[in-house]
Amino acid sequence: MRKRCQNLIASHGLTMSDEKLTVAVLGPLGTYTHEAAFKEFGHGASYEEQNSITDVFDALSPQIPFGVVPQENSIFGAVIETYDALREPHRTFIRGEITLKVEHCLLVRKGVKLGEIKRIMSHEQALGQCRDFIARNLPTAYTVKTPSTAAAAKALLRSPPDCAAICSTICATLLEGLEILLTNIQNEQSNFTRFLVIAHSQHTSIPSVLRDKFQTKGLIVLSTLNRSSSEMDTSVSLDIMKYLKLLDLFVTRIDRRPSPSVVPFGSIYFVEVQRCSNRGRHSDEKVLEGWTEDVEDSVSRVNSSGGKANVIGIW
Repeated sequence: MRKRCQNLIASHGLTMSDEKLTVAVLGPLGTYTHEAAFKEFGHGASYEEQNSITDVFDALSPQIPFGVVPQENSIFGAVIETYDALREPHRTFIRGEITLKVEHCLLVRKGVKLGEIKRIMSHEQALGQCRDFIARNLPTAYTVKTPSTAAAAKALLRSPPDCAAICSTICATLLEGLEILLTNIQNEQSNFTRFLVIAHSQHTSIPSVLRDKFQTKGLIVLSTLNRSSSEMDTSVSLDIMKYLKLLDLFVTRIDRRPSPSVVPFGSIYFVEVQRCSNRGRHSDEKVLEGWTEDVEDSVSRVNSSGGKANVIGIW
């Protein structure tokens, strides 16, 4: 743990230069997103802290070509803010994923006892991942959502003594005046979060840390043409089933978010696909080329049949 903290602290001190890749992450220092980004890019990158997940997307540019955002937790499910940002198909392009084991702790001001806590601060994902602990040990405490777990830890320094934060143990190392009251307070010990590596565009040059990985996945945004509310329901379901069949790819998951269109209750579907082992070619370069063609051809079939589909990630 000490070595991991030292590595993260060192990464925070990196400055932007021609030799280093710049990666946008959800800040402040000590978030799980920052830890996941460092796991992937290490000391070969500098890290630009952002105030929210949406800000990570907005920060992408030729100068900040990559970002890392949380996508799903094994206990609490999908991260809604990430999916809402992905609804704009040309905003970014997914180029990788990172899985991180998440172990939450209860952080307090020094000397505070469990029975004195009346308010618990953290990101909504962390609060959800620890709701069993809260219900069992602090049933009368009320929860406060913060932009990130590390933001909750920093806020604790300015809060009354009856407050606590749910965050990583790294935050206790980084912030003086705080101490860990309890560790591993998540609902399940097997608690993992998957993060997405997002790029400024599909044409952003891929760094070697991502390029050397085997390309097997893709993400497609799928929606139907706008209809009046009276025409929706069954017809939309039939359209989606038709388009999934036209994709002719191995679908591993489907997520839905409301469409930002003027028609109420419209839907956007995020279809994650994976390359079957018996498809494509044998060398890594040929596999990537063949897999990219497979996904793009599938999207073309959907668009030619009256649907609306875009590829927003190959990794």
